[in-house]
Amino acid sequence: MMRTVDIGMGRTRRLVQQRLQHLTRSRLLVAVLALGGSAMTAQAQGSLSGLGFGYPVGGTSTRASATAGAFGEFDMLSPLNPASIAGVGRVMITAQTEPEYRRLRSGTVDQKNTAQRVPLLMVIFPAGNAVSLSLSATTFLDHSYSTVVRSSQTISGATIQTTDRTDVRGSIADLRAAAGWRINDHVSIGAGAHLFQGDNLVAIARTFDDTTRFGNATDSSRAVFFGTALSLGGEWRIRKGLAATVSYRIGGGMDARVRDTVKTAANVPNRLGVSMRYDGIPGATFAVGMDQQDWTRMRGLGSATIQARDATSWHAGVEVAGPKIRDDAIFLRAGIARNALPFGVSSRVVDESRLSAGLGIPVARDQASIDISVQRATRTLVGASTRESAWMLGVGLQIRP
Repeated sequence: MMRTVDIGMGRTRRLVQQRLQHLTRSRLLVAVLALGGSAMTAQAQGSLSGLGFGYPVGGTSTRASATAGAFGEFDMLSPLNPASIAGVGRVMITAQTEPEYRRLRSGTVDQKNTAQRVPLLMVIFPAGNAVSLSLSATTFLDHSYSTVVRSSQTISGATIQTTDRTDVRGSIADLRAAAGWRINDHVSIGAGAHLFQGDNLVAIARTFDDTTRFGNATDSSRAVFFGTALSLGGEWRIRKGLAATVSYRIGGGMDARVRDTVKTAANVPNRLGVSMRYDGIPGATFAVGMDQQDWTRMRGLGSATIQARDATSWHAGVEVAGPKIRDDAIFLRAGIARNALPFGVSSRVVDESRLSAGLGIPVARDQASIDISVQRATRTLVGASTRESAWMLGVGLQIRP
């Protein structure tokens, strides 16, 4: 932990230092363990999606994001179901970016901010006998926001106006190594090993309005997260045009460390995902899906101020072949989702609805393609007037050398 204090003189200096130490230690104790702000004022100026340990980005490819996540379970470029990579006949490399533009409204607060993400990097390669292997890195939770709070302090009988700013920059990544095996034309299975790793950097700064008598104070701290999990998955092609998938992630332990010392410990959430796909109409694919995660397993990683809940999300999407470039079709995609976000505040939960659309554009014939997605998310703090809207633009590149 680093601390810099440059304040007045004499007794006033000591009083201010004592107050600052109490402020920074108590707030850092909360913030460094990713509690996302413990006061409604701070949360109103931060982000609904950034509460608790952060926003669950989803771990889906740009293609699946364009269908609001409905294609995630059987999409080989979405590292959710390890069975989806089974039988890949050539090397595939993908990377994507997905900036988010948010607007938060709560009472008189109307704030805009932006989150920049690279949520997916992945490579898939065949290993022979209908077996494929993959390595991937996805964003599991994104926890980045800023809050600014105006307050006052009484020092030696004088009331001094202050501005307190908290900047949180952090995320947890899901690193997965997986194998998939296509047993026959009807059944595929897969398994994956996960390492969850990330950090959370919290910086707090106090500025006094009276700069002639008082200097500024800053404090920062960093927490590092480690966790493990295993995942299993399967796909069953029930009959021509109809298939079902299921995957399950078994969460292991997860801990938070400050200066290599374990401060708190909990567990990675278990996850269940199921979906149905129908592609019996030439040139069109339809999918519906559900996933459930028991986020309450992460409660022990923070403090009692975290409001975590087990969350279930529903998705439906479609992909159709559109006009052609040379001999390759452009794919048109759309989807709708209803998501329960895992972290809330003051016993209130956050719900999210999402509409999405996108394109799949072939380039270099079958050697590369570009996917584009646009998502509109609306998040609501249930029982309160706080609303957050967001635009998410995804661009993904797939290379098949």
